[in-house]
Amino acid sequence: MNWILKSCFVFFLLLFNCHISWYHTRVSPNTTSELPLSDAPKLVGDFGTSCFVSIMKFQEVGSPEENSPANIQAIDTQFIENIRTNLKLKNTNTRHIKHIYGIPESWPYIKELDSFRKNKSFDRFKQIQNNTAEPQYKKTLYKYAEIADADTFFHHSNDSKLLLQEIENCDTYYHLYYSKREKDYYNVILFLISLGIIPSVNYENHYFTVYKRTALEIRPSFTTYKFGYRRVMTWLLLPTFNLFDDVENYNKDYRFFDHTRDQFLAALENKNSQPLPIKRLNPVYGDVLGGTYSSDSDLFKTEIPVDKRFAVIRDGKKNVSFFDPIHGLFKIQAINVNQKIHSDIITDGIEKTLKNFINSNLIDKIKKNYPKSGIIHETYSPEYRNGTYTFTLEIAKPDLGTDQFKKEYYVFSCFKSQSQIYILSRSLPNETNLETLPKLAESNIIDFYSQVTFKSKYIEPKPVNLDVASADGKKQSGNDDDEDDEDDEDEEGEEELAGGGGGGGETGAIDLGGLFSLLKERAYIPKGKLDIKPGRFKFNNARFNAPKFNSGSKFHFKPSRTKNFSSPGKWRK
Repeated sequence: MNWILKSCFVFFLLLFNCHISWYHTRVSPNTTSELPLSDAPKLVGDFGTSCFVSIMKFQEVGSPEENSPANIQAIDTQFIENIRTNLKLKNTNTRHIKHIYGIPESWPYIKELDSFRKNKSFDRFKQIQNNTAEPQYKKTLYKYAEIADADTFFHHSNDSKLLLQEIENCDTYYHLYYSKREKDYYNVILFLISLGIIPSVNYENHYFTVYKRTALEIRPSFTTYKFGYRRVMTWLLLPTFNLFDDVENYNKDYRFFDHTRDQFLAALENKNSQPLPIKRLNPVYGDVLGGTYSSDSDLFKTEIPVDKRFAVIRDGKKNVSFFDPIHGLFKIQAINVNQKIHSDIITDGIEKTLKNFINSNLIDKIKKNYPKSGIIHETYSPEYRNGTYTFTLEIAKPDLGTDQFKKEYYVFSCFKSQSQIYILSRSLPNETNLETLPKLAESNIIDFYSQVTFKSKYIEPKPVNLDVASADGKKQSGNDDDEDDEDDEDEEGEEELAGGGGGGGETGAIDLGGLFSLLKERAYIPKGKLDIKPGRFKFNNARFNAPKFNSGSKFHFKPSRTKNFSSPGKWRK
């Protein structure tokens, strides 16, 4: 009996490896013909200002349809931003026009929505706070205050005229949308009946369409892109064992649909000679689905704010960093607060507590490495998220071979919600004029806020043992050289502090690993005994494919330790 089971297993193993596969891509400039993708016409980047139009349905906060899958757009804001970034590098002016439709006629605050049609700043939240609207209406106003800018338009109804609406200073209009999906299997039954002699074929296609018209033109053009694959399975091919398979194995972390979106974006950028390689973002702790990252602690969820095709990611249980060479660095951190911070809030207020927390745990650390650095602009917004402290940080790095300093700018913003302090930060363009930098920083950080969903939790704070905290601090300061030799030890230690339930070291839990790595990689500054390697800022590549271990066991092996199995002294229980 066993040999029959073994024979069946070997038979089906060989059978399901008798296949070949290939990608199938086409473009249709009209409805009658298909061309190879390499012959696709140039669509974007025409002379003048290119305006990309998005049409989104109005959703009140708390409504059943707010988080409905039907309202998730395949062509999202980050997709448009990636195209615009590519065109900016080619000196093409672009705008993102957002039409938000479906506002009920009876909705009483349409004028307040229209007032957000200007450059983003924290002043708009003061306007909402001073409004006498009911709390439910205020939540919706806060939501659209984060999204809306000067190129956002609000409408009561949705009709075809939205795409024909003329916008001042727009020369060419583009509307990108996902058309349809095709997936089917042929000859599956005959394939099984014939024991694999008759071929079975399966395929999948995804269609994306580009709507394009010039200003004052009534009749637009439509260009459809098709991205798919074909797979043939039969005994006649003999076991090929993937030798002739061009199609990758997709999974929930990187779906074929995600790959087609990347292919579509590359085709619009005229990088369409060969299929793109698979680019998987494999966080160690959190999860990535499509364009969304969810933290392991379930304290926040965010749209990935960089171009996934070129992005690297580093994450902990309560923090994550994203980076690509064009958009720069984005970081989110959630830090559990202890009893001391709760007491400081009661005695000193939230504003002073946040500022002291940032100064002692962030600014002092940065000045230790870059003494000429400091805050050049700060603002406190009591109306936004019950008190938000935002500041622009100037980091002055020594220029090698000279006495001069190179300056880089970052915007940070933090607030407290239940038992967590959330810190958002992102890099700013170095060439920005210092006079306009504060406004740019506010606008950029509000953009970042609009992409993040916070899910704070209440945790019973633990009392602070000041003696232990002091001893730990002295011990840490005495072992700086040893920590310099162990980058991963330092990074993971910070993540542990951030994830604690409220110990004495918790108030020093801000993760600066990604920021310091970026600064040192650019400046190539030696670090202690070991010189930092070029390209170090890859968020610890060894973690990318590290397996995830169940933390419920008696001994908890850190995922990042899987590369240190040869050094038992580095293991942790």
